[in-house]
Amino acid sequence: MFGAWAQQFAAGNVLDIGTGCGLLACMIAQENPTCSITGLEIQVDVGVLARENVLNLPYFIDIQTNSIQDFRGQFDFIISNPPFFIDHLANPDASKQMAMHTDNLSPMELAEGISNNLNPMGQFAVIYPPFGMQKFESEANKLGLYLNHFVEVKHQQDRDTLRIMALGSRKEEEQKTELLCIKNPDQSYTAEFTKLLKPYYLIFD
Repeated sequence: MFGAWAQQFAAGNVLDIGTGCGLLACMIAQENPTCSITGLEIQVDVGVLARENVLNLPYFIDIQTNSIQDFRGQFDFIISNPPFFIDHLANPDASKQMAMHTDNLSPMELAEGISNNLNPMGQFAVIYPPFGMQKFESEANKLGLYLNHFVEVKHQQDRDTLRIMALGSRKEEEQKTELLCIKNPDQSYTAEFTKLLKPYYLIFD
């Protein structure tokens, strides 16, 4: 869902922070084949998996094993689906702990990584639960980064917000907020969700 929404804003040099298996990078490349895409992954074994996943694709995605804290570049669009469990019970699986908890990529560190690598006129997209988004926005604002466009994601309209997808830049402007519901009251997928995911999900063919 996040990749399907964010790909429309991708342009030029693209950085995927915490690329994991490379899914977001691949979704962006599918819709924007002229983009130059770099996927950054701190876990060596996961980086190997991402390289295998992009190896035979008809476009080039550069997978680098590094932390955003030690990485520098200049990018027109930066995307990240970061770890978002803050002060939660630790996961006994070290790999899952790193992927899902903020130990190695806090909202502050992600904001700093974006600030250090985003071109002056560039944009960035992130996804967090509501509490995490509040923390990220606070840290981003300190660095001259502003969230311009929010999409609140709910399972159904009368439910709590599950995630917030946000588009930001170095420009402070009036914020736009949208709502995206995944299911209708009868548990069928909404027209908006279906339209967004149709290019990627075979169930919507």
